[in-house]
Amino acid sequence: MSEKNNFETWEGVVVYFFEYKVRESKLFKARKYVENKDSEIKAEKDANKKEKLVKKKIIKEKELEKLRSNAPGTEIRKWISKTSEKKIGEGKRIVKATHVLRFTHSSSDSDGCFLDEKAKEKLLTTASLKNDIPYDIAHNNGNLITISRFLALRLSGDPIIDNILRKDYSFLMPFCEDKKQLEEWKKGFSNLVECREIKTADKAKQIYFPIPLDSREENGNKYKYHLIVPLFSSTLAEKIYSKQTNLRFSEEQIEVRNRKNDSKNNNINPKYHKKSYDNFPNIAIQKFGGDNPQNVSMLNTSRNGKGYLFSSEPPTWQYQLKPPIKKRSLFTAFFSQRANKEIDYLREFLFRFQRIDLSIKDPKKKKWIDRWTSQIIEEVMAYTFSIQNLSPGWSNTQNIRLKREHQYFLDPYRDDEFFQKGRQSKDWQAVICNDFANWLNGELRGKDKKFTPQQEHTRMWKYIMEKELREHTQVIDTDIKFQNREQRV
Repeated sequence: MSEKNNFETWEGVVVYFFEYKVRESKLFKARKYVENKDSEIKAEKDANKKEKLVKKKIIKEKELEKLRSNAPGTEIRKWISKTSEKKIGEGKRIVKATHVLRFTHSSSDSDGCFLDEKAKEKLLTTASLKNDIPYDIAHNNGNLITISRFLALRLSGDPIIDNILRKDYSFLMPFCEDKKQLEEWKKGFSNLVECREIKTADKAKQIYFPIPLDSREENGNKYKYHLIVPLFSSTLAEKIYSKQTNLRFSEEQIEVRNRKNDSKNNNINPKYHKKSYDNFPNIAIQKFGGDNPQNVSMLNTSRNGKGYLFSSEPPTWQYQLKPPIKKRSLFTAFFSQRANKEIDYLREFLFRFQRIDLSIKDPKKKKWIDRWTSQIIEEVMAYTFSIQNLSPGWSNTQNIRLKREHQYFLDPYRDDEFFQKGRQSKDWQAVICNDFANWLNGELRGKDKKFTPQQEHTRMWKYIMEKELREHTQVIDTDIKFQNREQRV
């Protein structure tokens, strides 16, 4: 942040930080007001209204300039004093790290290790990263996120957290009222951070890796064990996230992508472009921290809890997947050899015991029924995932025959306010469960109609599907919420 804006003093670095990163500050709110007024002025067509908006903007800009001038001695000084009074016990303080334990276990302490070694390896590892390695800051409480971001600020060299560890408190001097206050701040900030020795923890994953002993070793043991503790590299995740974000949103890549799409949509040969089009196919997203990514680490917050995962699958022949726009139900479009096999197993089992009570009075039989039904639903959900990964909005098509409830299920990311309101307000999940039960009953009945499903079967299929569908929908809704938050930011 500081290097990009070429600040020459700590005062400039910290004022900028409060203006652009600290949402609770007066500087941030005033700047946001000015930006909003800019947008309103551009959109306003009435000359009189536009003139009033311009006047309001000018008044707020003057106020913002005054706030910038006064902030070091007012709200920034107050914030530093309040921060220096925080009490964090040894072993739980804020640490600088490349690998953070909380990515492995969300309830662990803010443990982590900092790797600053370089290696000329062909494998992609943290040590093989070139240039400056982005570091993370781990904390025990998500409420410390603003402090962690403050500790990551730098003027020209090392970040504040490094300055504190080597007892350099020059970053505080532009904001203190006198030497007494400066000494109090020094003591407070020295108790916020720490360096820790590399060690394992009770919530870390631990692997005992066998190492053959030398033949001269005694006690008759063939192996000794090396304890391996795999840790998630937030540094490597940050590099990958930055690369992927640049590929998706940089002006250069957008221009190349648009050129490529125009050629495809107009059914003409692609036109030459001097820049290459880069893309990582089948990339997956892993979420860390749920609705509170700040509980994990500083960089996890800036990534909104996202971690990109590259596909490691071998190349396979793929058929062209088409959405079921010509079907009334997704289940009539669904086909899976594995699901058919599980249906055959379930049908044979039910046919053999159809006169026996299928309630929980016979848990052994119900266990097998639950198992086969769950495996059938897994295959249905796999088909669902593939349809949901198509370009959002495919259901916004004329003459589509697919039930509206099935559209809510299969096209959840459709950018349509009316559609999303219906998806949130209507009980479409009950329709999906009912249609699934009817479809499965039809498959079990078969062409020979030897087996006749009963009401107990229908209730059981609905119950099992309802549970799986509820969990799946919660994940989708959380993802939509994050996407909407990103768009607002």
